[in-house]
Parts: sequence; C-alpha cells; structure tokens
Amino acid sequence: MQPGNVLLKTLVVSLFFLSACAPFRAPRKERVPPSPETMRALERFEQAEEFSQKQAYPEALAIYQDYLRRFPKGPLVDMAIMKTGLLYMAAGNFPQARKAFQRLLSRYRKSPFVEDARFNVILTYYKEGDYSLAVKHARSFLELAKTRDQEFRIHNLLGYCYSAGRQFKEAIRSYMDAYELSSPQGRPEILSKVKEVITYLKEPELNFLLGIYGDRIPGGYLRLQLAKQYAAEDLIESAMAVLSDFMSLFPDHDGLETATALIEELDSRSIVDRFLIGCILPLSGPYGTFGNRALTGIELALDLFNAQPHVHPVRLLVRDSKGDPNEAVMALETLVLKNGVAGIIGPMITSESAAIKAQALKVPIMTLTQKSSITQMGDYVFRNFLTLSLQVEAIVDYAVKDLEFEKFAIFYPDERYGISFMNRFWDELILNGAEIVGIESYAPDQTDFGDAIKRLVGLYYPRPEEPPEEDMGDELEPWDMFLAPQEEDKAGWPDLDQPDDPSDDTTYDTTDQDEKPQEEEEEEEPQPIIDFQAIFIPDSFEKIGLITPQLLFHDVAGVLLLGTNLWHSDKLMKMARGYVQGAILPEGFFADSPSPEVQDFVNNYDEVFGKIPAYLEAQAYDAAWILFQAVNQPQVRSRRTLKMALMEVNDFPGVTGLTSFDQTGDAQKDLYLLTVEGSRFVQIRP
Repeated sequence: MQPGNVLLKTLVVSLFFLSACAPFRAPRKERVPPSPETMRALERFEQAEEFSQKQAYPEALAIYQDYLRRFPKGPLVDMAIMKTGLLYMAAGNFPQARKAFQRLLSRYRKSPFVEDARFNVILTYYKEGDYSLAVKHARSFLELAKTRDQEFRIHNLLGYCYSAGRQFKEAIRSYMDAYELSSPQGRPEILSKVKEVITYLKEPELNFLLGIYGDRIPGGYLRLQLAKQYAAEDLIESAMAVLSDFMSLFPDHDGLETATALIEELDSRSIVDRFLIGCILPLSGPYGTFGNRALTGIELALDLFNAQPHVHPVRLLVRDSKGDPNEAVMALETLVLKNGVAGIIGPMITSESAAIKAQALKVPIMTLTQKSSITQMGDYVFRNFLTLSLQVEAIVDYAVKDLEFEKFAIFYPDERYGISFMNRFWDELILNGAEIVGIESYAPDQTDFGDAIKRLVGLYYPRPEEPPEEDMGDELEPWDMFLAPQEEDKAGWPDLDQPDDPSDDTTYDTTDQDEKPQEEEEEEEPQPIIDFQAIFIPDSFEKIGLITPQLLFHDVAGVLLLGTNLWHSDKLMKMARGYVQGAILPEGFFADSPSPEVQDFVNNYDEVFGKIPAYLEAQAYDAAWILFQAVNQPQVRSRRTLKMALMEVNDFPGVTGLTSFDQTGDAQKDLYLLTVEGSRFVQIRP
C-alpha cells in the first residue's frame, strides 16, 4: 500500500473514531460515511503532505488555506488550521504559526489537536527567544493537561526554556519533573541534560537543590559539582566533607572515579607548604651538563632572594630526572604528594610528561623548554624560555618597523630547526605587511653553498637571451624616402665613392668594411638579482662562518644579515668577522648588557662560581626568582592562588628581559637585539 493511501485511510478511520466517541444523543443515529467533499479534501491534504515533505511550504499552505476559505465550517477545519500552523513553524514564521494555533484553541476546544496546539504555542515563544512568555504559557497549560504524556512534554520543554533563560535551578526542577513522568527508555536523555545544567549552578543553588533531592537523583551529581566548587576555592575541608557524603550515599554512582581522583588531589593539596619549591633537572646522564648549569642559576637566586629583608625564606627541594621521562614523573609525584611543594621549576628535557602530571595534580610548573605547545597542556603549566616565536617577532619587528624594510629573503637548512624558523619568519612578515621575494634551502650537512646561493639570486639557471637590438642606422624614416635619390636617378648627384674634383685633397676610406679588423666582444656575466633588503639565515655560527664568505663571493652584498641566537658566539668572530659586520640577531641574555640587573647578576655569579653566566643560567635564575617572589605574596596560600599570581606577572625586570605571562602561561619577553661591530657583539635593544 502506498504511503499516501495509508495517510488517507488513517485520517478516515480517525474521523470514524471521533464520531464514535461523541457524546450520547437519543435517538441514536447510524454512522454517516465521509461525504465526497471530505474525501476529495483528504486527497488534497495528501498532496499537501507531499509538498511539505519536499519543503515546498507555500504550495502546501495554499492547499490548506483554500480548504479553509471554501469550507469555513467543514469537518476538517481544525486539521487544516493545525497543519497551517505547523507549516508556518517549519518556515520559521513563528508569529503566524502561533496565530493559527491560538485560533484552533479558541474555536475548536474539543478538537483532538488541542494538546498539540498548546504545546506548539509554547514552542513558538521558545523558538523566538521569548523564554519568559514561553514559561508563562507552559505553566498555564500544565493545569489543563489531562495525561502523563502531556505533562511530560510540557515539563521537558520548560526545562529547555529555563535553561536558555539561564534560570538553571528552575531548569533542574522542570527536567526532574519530566524525568519522573518519562518512560524508562527516555530517562537517560533527560538525565544527560540535568548533568549539563548542573555544571552552571553556583553554591547556593546547589545546596538548595540538595535540600530537595537529598539522596536521590540527581543528588550525586549535585554533590560532585559542589565539591569541585569548594576545591576551586581552596575550601579543602568542605570539599572533602561533601565527597565523603557522596561516597557513602552513592557507592555505585557513575561519577565514582571522578570523586576518587578529586579526593586524591585534595589530599595532596592539604599538605602544601607554600614556601617549599621543587626543582626537577637532568643532573646526570647525557644532559647533565645543561641541568647543572641551570641549577647554579636557581641556587644563586635562592641565596640572593632569602638574603633580602622582609621576605619569608623559601626552601628548595632538588630532584634528578636523569633526562628520563619516567624519572621526571616519579620525582614530581614525590615532590607534590609527599613533600607538599607549592610549585615546580623544570624540567628541561622531559618537560612534556612532567607537565601532564603537574596539570593532573594541579600544581604550577615552570618548564624550561622550547617544546612547542607545552603550555597548552593546561592552566597550571608555564614556560620561561627563549622560544622560536619570540626570536622571530623581535627581529621582524626591528627590521620592518625600525629599519622600514619591506623585502626579505630566507636561506635556511632543510631540517626541523631551519624549516620551523623559515615558516614562522614568513608568517610574521605577512602579519607586519612585508614580503618574501626569495627563498632557498640547503642540506644540513652541506659545506659548499654555491649552487644554493646561485638559485637564490637567479644565477643558477641560464637566463633567456634578450633579442639583439636592431641596427636602425640604415633604416629610413618616412620623410627620408622622399629626400634620398633612387638608384636610377643618381645622375647629377655627387659620387660618394670618388671625389668630384681631383684637386680635392679630401680622402675617403675605401677599405672594404668586411676586411676591417673587429674587436672581439667580451661576453658579460649575468649579475645576481638582489631585490631584497635583508636575508634571514636560521643556522648555527659554524654554518654562518661558511655561508657568509660564499655569499660575498657570489656578489650578494649590501644586504642586512639576520640570524638567531645560535649566531651569538665569539667563534663566529674568528671564522667570519669580516663577513658579518652589521648583522642583527636576537638573544635571551647578554652578559655585556649595560642593564644594572644584568651586571649585578653577572658579578654575583662570577663571585660565587668563578665564571661568566650564559643564557641557561640566566633563564633558570629568572624562573626561580619569579616563583620565590610569587609565594611571598600574602594572597598566595595554595597552589591555585600561586597559579593565579603567576598569571598576573607583568614586566618582571629579569636578567633575560622584561617578562610577562600570556593567558596560556607562556613567557612574553622584551628580547635583547645584538649587532656585530668590529670583533664584538653590541646591544641595540632594549
């Protein structure tokens, strides 16, 4: 049987059913079958349904409106009005839809479509975003509901209306009324809405609802949310009390794992010593040299900070990660769960695994790494280190804004370091309105860069020959054609090959032009195309010592050299001092800086350790000092408040430059910019 015939048969049966259910009247009449007009109307309604399925709403609407116009008192008027309202709803015309539903409610109160019309009136207000009117009508219609299903639908829609209007407490109550009226199959969906809305509740609302639901659904979810809020406010005892009730009242709750994890976290936080800082560094193993260098900077910061008057002394617990991720994680767990440190400095090499664990335990960690996206692992993860982005931003800002350069070239090694710098440099130039006009790569193990340089400046591939200039000497202008004699009219014109008068001492060169010796023309070599003002080379000083002389050999001169902090080495001066004059590079620390903070640090470090500090020592020194200073703030009494204090660090006057933390926890620094003058590096910024 076709779907249309099914609809027709259903509607006919419904009419018979409604007639059979009509109030008793005497004498009883025989059932009257639908009239031919009614049957034709039903066939037309079937066509309207087909239009509706195809979303051809105007065509469907026209059919119902035609019936209402022709048969204003016909037996299918209430159906036509209902269908009209539904079509307006589908088309998004909610005022017209509501008008149709209200017409049905006011004129056809005994229609079987009344309950749906009431529900749809509420729905039109909800769709328009008028949640207060939606709630008002829902409350009114609830009093008229005659079945559990009708009550369920209105309570469920009320939950949506209250939630959309941010009346979350009322939304929970409406959803729970719907939950009680729902079938067992529909309850999980309603409960998922309840769980979502609970996350928006504040402490007073949570406690109010707990007074209503107590040890029944959704009491477990309410307690979990309340415990999380207490934990976020460092009300550890209150949070633990709520979780204890949860565990005893709901031993089989699906949030049991979440509650257990929160209890473990709160246990670790309850033993926090705000003036105890942990330190995890690779002090042995292949990276031991770097870890020990960083540790000297941290120890110097500890001594100098604690020597200040009016500060609470800070203690430091140091653990060796051995450059192993598992060792780093175990060290962090011990420092947090057993020793109760307020925060962590490090690690350097195994930062990712340690950061994940620190975030899980909600302990601030100040990593010392270039690992990309390390701070995106959570709001307790910070980084104080010289990153690729900081370097690129510093040199591009100087070259474009201070020097007003517009065109750049990039010459980079085809490996991760070079590719990363190349991409970031290119992106930063675009952001600053400059452009790349040349780009070339070379192999990481390459020592002869001639071919790569030639490709960069257009010398590698033969250039297309320019067409020879035509000799215009013998070409006559249009007017010359009238002035010059034709060959047959030469009579009377002087013979240019012989003198007119033998006595004329004028001599003429009669040598055959083909016999004259010609000087061989020397072929000119093409010149490099240097249409850029600066060239960026992200590589080590060893490679720069090889590349820069070859640039000059191929006549790539008169452009500014831009590099990275890897150029900063006295060995570069010995290798290529004459080729890197005026070059610009960023640096995180400059021991020769005139900054008073830097000079004090350098002198103190030299006095204690007998040598001049470098970047590793300096950045670890700054990271430690920032943490020590933060835990001494009176409002910092927990790991959460320590995290908040670190987020508020702004322009800390460190030896590695003014330091702030962005919203991700990444350090933003005012880097040093150095240039090469003679045989030394000179600071030009700040």
